[in-house]
Amino acid sequence: MGGNLFKLGRLPREAYLVLEAEVRLVLDELLGDGYRIPRFYATKPDFGDMDVVVSSAAVQALGGTDAFRAALVQRLGITRTKSVGHVYSTVFRDFQVDYFTRPPELFEATVHYLSFNDLGNLLGKIGKRLGLKYGEDGLSYVFRRDTQPSYKKVLPVSRDWPAILSFLGLTVPPWEAGFDTLEDMFAWVTTSPWFSVAPYLDGDRDRTTQRRARQRRTMARFIEWLEQEGIDQRPTYLPQPHAYVPRIAAAFPAAGLPEALEREREAEARVLALREKFSGEKVGAWTGLGGKELGGFMQRFRQACSQQELLAMTPEQIKARVLAFPREA
Repeated sequence: MGGNLFKLGRLPREAYLVLEAEVRLVLDELLGDGYRIPRFYATKPDFGDMDVVVSSAAVQALGGTDAFRAALVQRLGITRTKSVGHVYSTVFRDFQVDYFTRPPELFEATVHYLSFNDLGNLLGKIGKRLGLKYGEDGLSYVFRRDTQPSYKKVLPVSRDWPAILSFLGLTVPPWEAGFDTLEDMFAWVTTSPWFSVAPYLDGDRDRTTQRRARQRRTMARFIEWLEQEGIDQRPTYLPQPHAYVPRIAAAFPAAGLPEALEREREAEARVLALREKFSGEKVGAWTGLGGKELGGFMQRFRQACSQQELLAMTPEQIKARVLAFPREA
């Protein structure tokens, strides 16, 4: 969560390790091996927060989310908490500790993503140029419809960490051994043949990078390091991210990406075909409804008449069905 949720200060390394040991004592008793604290580089001098990844299976074994949180509050003497999605943020001895509760199948992927400061964000920017998304759920492909820009479907590709690193052109042993310094981590990331400095330079820097550089010290230091080291890698990418699908499919055949994309395209074709016969604009013209009334009518009508049924009807049959449908719930 970045350590700024409660506007608390940073802890020197020695103080952090003492506090981490206290948290571990409690979590060992409550969760056994059902939790992990992500790794950090060996010489990290201070910490803004502590991340803890918790398996939902271990939480359920303890009695559920409420029971787990109540036990944390009681055992650690916590008085301040906030909950956002699957993250439960707490203040323990004036320091922010965030608990990420994840299903067992996503547990390791989340640990990897949160390890070594902003390494996950740096890898995510590499994958983005290839049409991929890297995050707590592992590696995914982002499908967008040409005819409906607002539509987005995230298709799982892999949670196999060594395979993901290999695909991104990064060697696994340095990551397994850990990094002594941030600079070691930076140097490793830039060995990827897909790494580009473009997202980090002033002229090309995207809004996400600008925001993270303001909020995250590691991102700001990475940008400084690129400039100091004179790193200027600019690989030539294929014109469209979807051009990488064959390469992704070959690297991760179990994901069935081509088949998933074909299903998405078929669904898009059905939407387009139906739009020619049925839309909010058409229903409004037929019924005279508008605004919230039209929205409510459309919702009820879609619940009563499936897409498959509508596709099988002629435009005239659809209009007749709409006009016969009750105006009020």
